[in-house]
Amino acid sequence: MSDLPDNSTPAAETPAEHIAAVQKKKNLYHRITSSMPLLITVILHVALGLVAAAVVVQQNVGGKKKTFEAAAQNEGAAKQVEHRLQVARRASASSSSQSPVSANRIFSTAENALQMPAMPDLPSMGAGGFGGFGGMGSGVGMGAGSGMATSMGGGTGLGGRGFMSLSFLGSTTQNVSKIVFVVDTSRDIMSEAKGGFRAFTIIREEIMRLVGRLPPSAKFNVVLFEGGTGDRNDFTVNVFGPELVIATSENKNKFFAWMEPVNSRLDRLGAYSSAGRVTWTRKPLPADSGIDPLFLPPVWARATHAALEQQPDVVYIITGSAGAVRVLVDEQTLAKRREAVDKKRADLAREGIDLNAIVDARSRSRSKARAEFDVANAKIVAAGRLPIIIRDNDDIFRADVQARLKKEGFTITRDLTGWARKDGSPINESNYVSTIQGGEWTDFYAHFSRLQKALLPERAAVNLFLFAGPKDNTEKPTEVLTTLAKRNGGTFQLLTTKRLEELKAKEEAASK
Repeated sequence: MSDLPDNSTPAAETPAEHIAAVQKKKNLYHRITSSMPLLITVILHVALGLVAAAVVVQQNVGGKKKTFEAAAQNEGAAKQVEHRLQVARRASASSSSQSPVSANRIFSTAENALQMPAMPDLPSMGAGGFGGFGGMGSGVGMGAGSGMATSMGGGTGLGGRGFMSLSFLGSTTQNVSKIVFVVDTSRDIMSEAKGGFRAFTIIREEIMRLVGRLPPSAKFNVVLFEGGTGDRNDFTVNVFGPELVIATSENKNKFFAWMEPVNSRLDRLGAYSSAGRVTWTRKPLPADSGIDPLFLPPVWARATHAALEQQPDVVYIITGSAGAVRVLVDEQTLAKRREAVDKKRADLAREGIDLNAIVDARSRSRSKARAEFDVANAKIVAAGRLPIIIRDNDDIFRADVQARLKKEGFTITRDLTGWARKDGSPINESNYVSTIQGGEWTDFYAHFSRLQKALLPERAAVNLFLFAGPKDNTEKPTEVLTTLAKRNGGTFQLLTTKRLEELKAKEEAASK
């Protein structure tokens, strides 16, 4: 008899063992159906698998597989391109956290593959300058460039599309691609009290420098204006081109030659002192523009009309005066003024004074003073010194002009022969009948707004610069021009000869 236990009869199953066995025997169907979310997931996966299989089968039996065969290239060049791409990727990854704007870069092994046209040299300009733009970004098929800036500020462009941040004489405007300068060339801005040739030379060279730095995608133009005489604010306008000019190297060089002689010589002053003349002809305004034909804005604003017709993004206006707002009077007012002049003539006649004779004598006196002044000025220039610039003959007797004449060794006195009273005082009455009266600046703001609306689909930013002398009262002009600039998305800057020279000296020192 064996000592091993008898295993022929299984031992009785306990309740716990029976439950475990039943649980093990649950098939896949019971597990899946026991949870509804799990069932839905399985069905979706099966459906997607069937769709994917059908697509693969269709592509395999649909026809001949298309291939792309690249032209054979030098193995070394391929490795060079691959190496550059890897370097670009690593550089992009390391700088992505610092730059908010990124762009894909294309690298080429060909020489001058993405080279920009050469920058034209600026004629007759010393070191320094105050304006500029920066950062014409690179982009596929969009162009490329580099950032530039000067002491007066710079900016950045995006994507090489011509939209940039432009800074000129301390005024910065965003999203610019079309620029027009409106420049006062009258004798007022060249006057002795303001700085004459020295200051205007800086302004002229700064405009040329900024144009020289514009990218080829930008467009520009320059409007020169000169105030005249008469009630109607007669003025002269000369433009570089009849419309905006593309900022190519060829056009820039043409502009430099055109702009360089402006107000550069005593016998060559004013809007037509440039190398060429393009007279502006005003286009008709829409009938519903709301522009009052009797309203006469300042001369610089009338010249700005020529700029706005060219659909710019930004206008930079440099003027020697805020000017005056005027309105033509009606016939009734004009008749009353004629009566007043006739009464004045009669009153003087009772004193034994002929008003017409007084006017003629005064005119002769002015002409005599001007002849003496011209002789003195010619000698000053011959001695190698800057000439004295005056707006009209009466300016000869301004304190600043008299002081300069005395410094240069000349004396000019006013001849009162034929137009003075017995006590020696001058008779300043005139027989002139004015056809205008003063207007309100609030009306001018509305006029300018209507002009923008009539000429532009989107308002241009207007930046104003008042060039003033150190003794000029600039409180009211500053208030007026600041208000207009702010209403038109721009800024106002007060310029003086001292300020311009300080900025130029600072820039020249920084460039050494």
